[in-house]
Amino acid sequence: MRTEMEDDENTSTAEHRAETSEDPRFEVKWRKKESRPRPAASESPEEAHEGQPPADNAGIQAELDAERERTRELQDKWQRSAADLANLRRRHEQEREDLEKMASMALVYDLLPVLDNFERAIATLPGNLRQLTWIHGILLVERQMRAILESRGVTAIEAEGKTFDPKLHEAVSERETDDSPPNTVVSVYQSGYTMHGYLIRPALVEVSKAPAKQEEKPEKASLEVADSAEGESVEEAEGQNVGP
Repeated sequence: MRTEMEDDENTSTAEHRAETSEDPRFEVKWRKKESRPRPAASESPEEAHEGQPPADNAGIQAELDAERERTRELQDKWQRSAADLANLRRRHEQEREDLEKMASMALVYDLLPVLDNFERAIATLPGNLRQLTWIHGILLVERQMRAILESRGVTAIEAEGKTFDPKLHEAVSERETDDSPPNTVVSVYQSGYTMHGYLIRPALVEVSKAPAKQEEKPEKASLEVADSAEGESVEEAEGQNVGP
């Protein structure tokens, strides 16, 4: 039984092989690889590339130069834009600081009359009262107020003994004197102040000037007048002595 089955399988396998061998779809076609021509060992690289078209090196170099120039221009524009942005930020920061300073200046300007009253009161204070406790307390308050203003950038303008500066001083009177050169501040009526280099209030001052010179008559002219008067008196005397 097994032998018959094996014979049937062998017969079907043989028939299948015969059919597939006759069917052209199952034919195996072998293709040979196309062999590429290789340059002979004696040929140089220049001879090997003789048959190929020459590359457009000039055009490629021109495009490369154009791209480099474009890159350089873009880099310059970027650097300028970055510098402009940095300058803009610095300018905005400076403007913000200036606004803060201006706001502080308005407050300081309103406090200056209080400081002036302290100065006037202390200047007219008798010496025997300075030892009193409550006077000492007032002096401490004045010093504390000055310290606070100085910490905020407020500085008193030095005026007395300095040359008059119209940017910092305001002349309210003049004094003729030989003790100081002309155009010198000899007295301060009201102190001036600056804040962070900005003028808050000019100092009211008195300025010196040269005294007026008295007109002096020349000595020669006085002698001529005396001689002429003496001559006239002599002529009158001679006229009186001459009789009819």
